[in-house]
Amino acid sequence: MQLPKGPTPERISEIQTALSRKGYYQGDPTGKWDSSTVDAVEKFQSANHIDSTGKLDAPTLQKLGLGSDIAGVSAPKPVMPNASVPAANVPSSPGVNSASNASVSGASHGGASSAAAVAPSASTAATIAASPAGDAKPTEH
Repeated sequence: MQLPKGPTPERISEIQTALSRKGYYQGDPTGKWDSSTVDAVEKFQSANHIDSTGKLDAPTLQKLGLGSDIAGVSAPKPVMPNASVPAANVPSSPGVNSASNASVSGASHGGASSAAAVAPSASTAATIAASPAGDAKPTEH
C-alpha cells in the first residue's frame, strides 16, 4: 500500500481558506499546491516565527487552526496510574472479622496450625481484592 505524497485537494483548499482568512492567500481556493500557496505559507510562517520553508508542518497547521493541539509539540506523556493503597488500608469484607485477617497473616509466616482457622465459611463467599486504583472490589471465589 502506497501512502499519498501530500495533502488531498480538499485539505489544500482548507489550508488555502485558512491562509486567506488571515490575509496571506489571495483568490479562491483551488485545491492545488501551487506557487501562490507556497508563497502564502512562507509569509504566514515568517510572520508567526515558524521556520519559513513553505512546507506544511505541525506548528504551521496549529497556527492556522487546522492541526492538533499536541502534534509536533513533544512526545506523548505516559499515563500514570493512581497510587495503590497499602494492604493495611484495604477495608475488610462483610462477614470477615479482623481475627480471620490476623490468621491469614500468621499462616503466611509458616504457622501451619493457624491455616485451619483461615478456611472460609459458607457465609464468606466474597472477599475483597484491592484494585490498582486503590478502591476495593468484591471478587467471587
